[in-house]
Amino acid sequence: MAQWWKDNAQQVAEAIDAAERTSGHQILVRVGPLARNSKRAADKIAIRYSQVSLVFCVDPKRRVFEVRWSPSLHLDSNQATASVQEHLRAQNLPGAITALAALLPKQEEGAEFPDIIEETD
Repeated sequence: MAQWWKDNAQQVAEAIDAAERTSGHQILVRVGPLARNSKRAADKIAIRYSQVSLVFCVDPKRRVFEVRWSPSLHLDSNQATASVQEHLRAQNLPGAITALAALLPKQEEGAEFPDIIEETD
């Protein structure tokens, strides 16, 4: 994995924990390679982890980010994109997590899932 990801893993974990506590939603950061078509790869990953509300897909080597959210959230995609765009351009994943979580409707916390999953393929 690229070093920048390792250097920021603790801040990412803290941002996820804070966002989950304030929103009640489960948030997952999936770290690993994304295929050439990162959008399609992110769609497949979001389907695989459909029990979470937000999935941030991070390809640390290529510095590619994709974000997916549960269709039940009814987020305005333009507003959601605008809230994370500058953070992700600056490779500030904790800021992006915090910004997007602020748009989520509040709910009771459910079952806990892993916050960060590192995959090699």
